[in-house]
Amino acid sequence: MRSGQSRSGYVAQLRAAQYIRMSTDHQQCSPVFQRQAIAEYASAHNIRIVQDYEDAGISGLTLRERPALMRLLVDVESPARKFTTVLVYDVSRWGRFQDVDEAAFYEYSCRRAGVKVVYVAEPFENDGSPATCVMKALKRAMAGEFSREISRKVFLGHCVSVQRGYHSGGPPGYGLQRILVDANRGVRRPLARYEYKSIQTDRVILKPGPDHEVALVRKMFEWYGMRGVNTANIAARLNDFGICNGAGRPWLARNILQILRNEKYIGTNIYSRTSSKLDSAWEQLPETEWLRVPNAFEPVVDRRAFAAVQKKLRQARRVPTREELVADLRKVIARAGTLNQATLQRYASAPSVKSVMREFGSLYEAYKVVGYTPKLNPERSENRFFERRMERLLADITIEALERLGHDVAYAKHTDTLCIDHALRLQLVVRSPWLIHDHLPYWVARWPDCFAIDFLIYGRIERAGTTLLDFHVFPRGSLKPGTYTVIHRNGISHFEAFRREDLKALIELSDAVPLESLNDATLRNRASIKSGASRGPE
Repeated sequence: MRSGQSRSGYVAQLRAAQYIRMSTDHQQCSPVFQRQAIAEYASAHNIRIVQDYEDAGISGLTLRERPALMRLLVDVESPARKFTTVLVYDVSRWGRFQDVDEAAFYEYSCRRAGVKVVYVAEPFENDGSPATCVMKALKRAMAGEFSREISRKVFLGHCVSVQRGYHSGGPPGYGLQRILVDANRGVRRPLARYEYKSIQTDRVILKPGPDHEVALVRKMFEWYGMRGVNTANIAARLNDFGICNGAGRPWLARNILQILRNEKYIGTNIYSRTSSKLDSAWEQLPETEWLRVPNAFEPVVDRRAFAAVQKKLRQARRVPTREELVADLRKVIARAGTLNQATLQRYASAPSVKSVMREFGSLYEAYKVVGYTPKLNPERSENRFFERRMERLLADITIEALERLGHDVAYAKHTDTLCIDHALRLQLVVRSPWLIHDHLPYWVARWPDCFAIDFLIYGRIERAGTTLLDFHVFPRGSLKPGTYTVIHRNGISHFEAFRREDLKALIELSDAVPLESLNDATLRNRASIKSGASRGPE
């Protein structure tokens, strides 16, 4: 008696699930066509379809965006499933994976759970024989190659469209608008945002947008190229006027920079600057691989103005050499008679503070190289002397206490940072107050923007003082990098939640072990003794 056949001669029907996938590559493989073919196969083989899984309009390149197939693979592993077979139209409907082993793995997962995958339109039985395995591998490779071929054809089609002067997609940009044209370039109408063409033979071109946007774009090029206004100041100027960008939001410097760099505004159509073929990660292509079509659109700005802006942008991106920086700094000294951050920021032709700091490490090192003696406030120099002395003392006491408790501590003097156990990095600073009207003290802190730390340990002292008043332990994110923040004024801490009387919190940060030896009394007493004993110029 055959398996599944009762004594009365009745043969029980097999229960199966059907998987349908439809993309846009083959109209003959529509869901209706696949269902009909699967139904005919099921009827001829006494199979009853009890479950339906369909991914409609979805590419077969990856599993990530195929919810029906993922649900099928999950249900296959469930003991409560109602089917023992999965019916699929052909190998390509199972997926056009670029790695043939991926398709085989998903099929093997079904077979391992006791569920057989049957391709109803294939000329072979999926019985696991060597011939079947070779055929399936060949079919899977052909399915993957078909996707690659379609990708190449689509890319070439886009290239031809771009070369003919049509828009390749994406937002038009501020000061531009998309225009729908027919096959003979007859203008149909402008396209609104999120509106697209509906007729296959229609195309989209770019034209200058509203007059006020065009005038504003031209003004941006004039301000940057002719007036020397940088992108941040242009954005601030527009925001002060109450002018919003194309999305209705305030302008940012990067929005201005995107406009100034884009060749669309001189009518050049550029395509293939980035690539993400076959669902791969996006990558920036070298400029030699870009497709550039001049005079594709009506220009918004003059080519000479655009060229002047590009020249200034290249100069801004160029990293000056050490010799050029030295020469420029000496020019500033000859012109202004002094050299400091304010002077460098005042003159547009002067090198930026960032470039000087990057090359020399600090302004003081740059002073040494150019042979300049800074005109420092004697009182400020004396206060800085005591700050540095207290910082070194604080670092010595902290390192001694941590090492005594078994921690590995590395100290970098040029940044006043401690690295504890090769994991926790913190900066120790001691600061005296700044004065308002020469008598109202307030303390400010600055989170470093040139190197990374996890915590800033900020100790307060009086001007030319030798006693630590208290500490503030700032975690990353509590202060804005690169800017000065007032933390204590009029006898009140603005960051009371971070204020500490001693540095026991250091051990809590590193190992959650109390640091009795680094308490407030120890720090103050040792600081007072050492500073008082060696007070005076070094």
